[in-house]
Amino acid sequence: MAGNILLVGQLSDGIATTFIGFESDRTHISCKYGRRKSWHLFGTVSLALTYPFLYMQCIGCKQNTAEYAQFIYYAPIFLISQIGWASTQINHLALIPELTHDDGERVTLNAIRYTFAVLSSIFVYGVAWGVLGLPSPHSSKNSELSPADAPAFQTMVLIVVGTGILFSSIFHLGLKEGPSRPHSFIEPEDSCRENCESNGQVVSLPDENIPLIQRPKENTQLIQRPKENTPIIQNTAPEITTIACSINHWYDWFKKPMFYQTAMLYSCTRLVVNLSQVYMPMYLTDTLKLHKQYIAVVPLVVYLSGFLAAVLVRPVTSFISQEVVYFFGGLLVLGACIWAYFIPTHSFMVFGMAVFLGMGTSIILVMSLSMTAKLIGKATTTGAFVYGAMSITDKVSNGVVIVIIQNLNPCLRECNKCAGFFRGVMSYVIGAIMILALISLFTTTFTNKIKPSSQIENKQQHKGSDDQQSE
Repeated sequence: MAGNILLVGQLSDGIATTFIGFESDRTHISCKYGRRKSWHLFGTVSLALTYPFLYMQCIGCKQNTAEYAQFIYYAPIFLISQIGWASTQINHLALIPELTHDDGERVTLNAIRYTFAVLSSIFVYGVAWGVLGLPSPHSSKNSELSPADAPAFQTMVLIVVGTGILFSSIFHLGLKEGPSRPHSFIEPEDSCRENCESNGQVVSLPDENIPLIQRPKENTQLIQRPKENTPIIQNTAPEITTIACSINHWYDWFKKPMFYQTAMLYSCTRLVVNLSQVYMPMYLTDTLKLHKQYIAVVPLVVYLSGFLAAVLVRPVTSFISQEVVYFFGGLLVLGACIWAYFIPTHSFMVFGMAVFLGMGTSIILVMSLSMTAKLIGKATTTGAFVYGAMSITDKVSNGVVIVIIQNLNPCLRECNKCAGFFRGVMSYVIGAIMILALISLFTTTFTNKIKPSSQIENKQQHKGSDDQQSE
């Protein structure tokens, strides 16, 4: 039933993400507050008002209250909180391409963003460790989780939401987004002119004050020949500027193969990260038979190692491509999956696996976000839609996969199979999804390699036709 509630939330999150991304790109805020921050504020308020109720006993419920009645109570609350989460996440991500057009700076911002996400997770698991691990009136004395630990989770969620409100206030008061024009007010020719000039092409538009029949011959030629010192073969990665020149509306993205490849890469990355977080507690308690405090300690190690990787990833990407860094992070995740399969019960080898998993998931998540920002390029007027489309594939796939796993869970029928089941989830399932992500990475890299040659041929053919017309 918990999986069904999660599926409802994920589906609503995915639908809301697409709608919010579309509307955020079109919204025109006349004041200086900013369209992204306005949507972010809406999501923050929605989360603050609903999230605490998810960790509190439903009003009027008793110990023998039917599960379907509790589902009816919690599902709408989870739905509203997920809509709020979608509004905060998408608009926070969409701010990055608008703040800078430089790929290196975007990687830096994504790394900083993920670093603080890791710090917040460290804070959450630190609070959980203190509430569950240390002697406290809010936690039961049993080594396993039970309904008696409900007050501990209520205490945790109140601390977390209060801290979140504090830092969200700092964000809204400290960051100046500035006024933004809606998509319909932005001239695509201006954006395309800027992108094509940055790609090495010389663009010259005719003088509007001169009648067409009287214009000199050189003014009627929109694209002039390059200068002698201009290299014949340009940069081998013109995908950003090429896409930006051809994106005038949100639906133009569906014509781009790179859009689907990046969506597959992003959704697989999020699946790896989310599944490892969701099933880590069951793996620790049911498979490795560790004390319940380790559901806070081991994820804390995961996020500490992820924090270290997020700090180191920025200087590495200055001399190594994002694709290579992602591949290295994927190998770390696969190593963690293999390690998770061979760890015996009551073993502290789990901390080594946690370090591999934390560093690997941190690297692939930062790189997938950076590659998404690279895909958007300077087409920032549809940036929120792109992040929304990526997120809906992430949310739907997460909800569906978790429901499938929960329906295959044998623990309700045969408890002795729980250990092997969760071991398989942490090793086989997550490992297979990571391999699928690496396959998507290779197809993306292959597309990037064949794009420039085809573009050069088209330019040469276009140049030849222009030469024939001038002759």
